Amino acid sequence: MSEKAKGGFDMKYVHLAVVCAFMFLFRFVPTIGTITPYGMAIIGIFIGLIYGWSVDADNLCWTSLLGLVALGVTDFGNAGQALAAAFGNESVMLMLLGMFFVGMLQDSKLTEWLSNKLLGAKFTQGKPWLLTAFIIIVPALASILVNQTLIALIMIVIYKSIFEQAGYKKGDLYPAMVLMGFFVICSVAFSLFPFRGWCLMTVGMATKAGIQINMAGWIITEVVAIAVTCVGWMLIMMITPGCKVANLKDIDITQFQKGDAPMTPKQKAVLAVTLINVVGCIVISFAGGNEGIRLVMKNIGVYGWVVGVIAFAMVFKVDGEPILDKKRAPAYFYWDLILVVAAAMVVANQITNQAAGITPMVGQLMAPLFGLPPFVFLLALGFITFILTNLANNVAVTITMMTVAMTMAAQVQFNLQVALMVITIYGVIGLLTPAGSVNGAMIHAREFTTTKSAYIAGAIMIVFMTIVMAAVIIPLGLAVM
Repeated sequence: MSEKAKGGFDMKYVHLAVVCAFMFLFRFVPTIGTITPYGMAIIGIFIGLIYGWSVDADNLCWTSLLGLVALGVTDFGNAGQALAAAFGNESVMLMLLGMFFVGMLQDSKLTEWLSNKLLGAKFTQGKPWLLTAFIIIVPALASILVNQTLIALIMIVIYKSIFEQAGYKKGDLYPAMVLMGFFVICSVAFSLFPFRGWCLMTVGMATKAGIQINMAGWIITEVVAIAVTCVGWMLIMMITPGCKVANLKDIDITQFQKGDAPMTPKQKAVLAVTLINVVGCIVISFAGGNEGIRLVMKNIGVYGWVVGVIAFAMVFKVDGEPILDKKRAPAYFYWDLILVVAAAMVVANQITNQAAGITPMVGQLMAPLFGLPPFVFLLALGFITFILTNLANNVAVTITMMTVAMTMAAQVQFNLQVALMVITIYGVIGLLTPAGSVNGAMIHAREFTTTKSAYIAGAIMIVFMTIVMAAVIIPLGLAVM
């Protein structure tokens, strides 16, 4: 951090003291309502993480590491257990594995080749908004079939190359809005199929409660919501002050066309390995079953497939070099991002831990919702889910809010199917804070975003997606479900 007061005093030490005060001393603040001393400690660690990440966006590692140390001196357990929980998280493990592909792509300069292709494409020449729509919407929709984290890790490297070559600076609003748009569409598309992945949790809970989900109505609502989100976010970017595409409009594409040499054998091999990994993940996701070869595929799973592809890429050589060089690839690991996700996920999980006493407090605060009209009630339920998932673990928040909705269904007249769908969709749009989700951490832990630009884009996202909820998802859901 270069921030210094007069006389050369480095403000980093002040920020360090504030972070430590929140993480280690906030636990001594008197408890409030149902929140326990453990809950107060977790709240302090959470505030310390957000503060530290915000004031030193260029070095997120130290705040993340301190958060794990602080968690280790609570009732959670020792520091070793905190580290094990942080790095044992499946999202963190997948990110670590994905970093090998990021290193392979960057080491081979394939990302530069791809960005040259995009920036030098004739169909987007002089049409910066068309190029913007293309680089946001197409890869985001691909996440319907491919693991979202793997797609995101590849795309953020390509985005970085595009932003650099287009001349954008750190803190410009355009890069933050591109990242936010990509992850918003990914998040909405994540809940498209009620019979797959994330949505199975909702269907399972509903089935146990004797509720039949209207699959067709769900998919119709989701398809419309995805389309509105894609078009709407592009319009939002166009009218947002400071979100400038002049860099893309005035760009001389000949410089990219001249440098658009054929791929090298190494780049072709890297592209082939990347495509094999993506296709394999799709096949395994859909073809896994309970017998024969399908059972084998299920047991290997996405994680096993990714590990296997990495191993083979380290063995096979092109031009005398391994496709994935184990010495050079780790140089491109984004440790800021990995540590933010690791710390955020484990602390966010504890916010909804029963021992913290925070969830009952939320339930008490929601009591006034009982008297609201059905539409307003659904909107309030969805909005509360939306806000909470930006602060705590999305699975815990979603399950909690679904339980609340099912409990309230016996006392208030409303469409429970729509309520469950809204909670499912908005339970994963945790993009405002680094602790909201893996995607939220990726937005904040990037070279081209600052705390300011990330939170401006996040605030716009909250308003936009609330409007989509109120104007599209709830009314359409009530009509078709």
